[in-house]
Amino acid sequence: MKINILIILLFAVSFFPSCNGCGSDVQINDDTLSEQPLNLSVFLDLSDRIADKSLMPNQMCRDTVIINYLIDYFRSKTSGFNIFTSKNKMRILFYPVPQDANIYDLSKHLVVDISKENGVGKRDALDAMHEKFPELIAKIYHKALASNKWPGCDIWDFFRCKKVDNLCIEHGARNILVILTDGFIFHENNLLQEGCCSYSYIVPKLLESKQEISLIDKRKGELANKGLEVLVLEINPKKTSHKYKMIQILENWFKSMGIEKISIVETDANLTSTQTYIKNFLNE
Repeated sequence: MKINILIILLFAVSFFPSCNGCGSDVQINDDTLSEQPLNLSVFLDLSDRIADKSLMPNQMCRDTVIINYLIDYFRSKTSGFNIFTSKNKMRILFYPVPQDANIYDLSKHLVVDISKENGVGKRDALDAMHEKFPELIAKIYHKALASNKWPGCDIWDFFRCKKVDNLCIEHGARNILVILTDGFIFHENNLLQEGCCSYSYIVPKLLESKQEISLIDKRKGELANKGLEVLVLEINPKKTSHKYKMIQILENWFKSMGIEKISIVETDANLTSTQTYIKNFLNE
């Protein structure tokens, strides 16, 4: 296990040199954004996507590299004298919460709220992120892979039941939600259909359809003016020809809920390209 974690960390450093420091090269151009507390959430799709053996590097490694870059960004916005008054927060989350008790216990430690730390504890919490988060994520992924149980990841219900409001949106903060998923929205306990072409899930069969498919929207316009920014990474349909249809379905769904700033990006063999997508999104 230690060897696996070390390999992931070395890989992250090789692709993202800034992960060794505080990410001073990552800057927000808009001063008004820099004055807002940062509320950064990372939603990990812990479905069978993590067992995909066709990706090189594998999905666990790719996700970890992305998270390391986001940690670097978070640290760059929190370091310095501002750390003592900072209200910045970063969390890694799953939905539904994994039923495995060990995974649940590990996931509870994937959150850093600078405002809740005291004195030197603020800097200690910040400095520990690059070691603690990848190590915990590696343990979670290995446990999920060992269980070989894939009920699915319910991104649709995460928005429908307002979990996103409670966990990812704070008044007065810059609320950024990064979703790491292959784009197949599915959970075995939540399969709904409205009319002929509107569903609570996206599966390959629907992408094959010549009909115009959509995700059911139970929250039309409700997230408008909430300040939520959504970045979806690692989209990976089974067929390249399905890519644009999948992205369009997701984009239309987010827009129908009132989210204005959205970017949906497919997986890229060159992880430095993914870094560029993230950096551009954060700096807009």
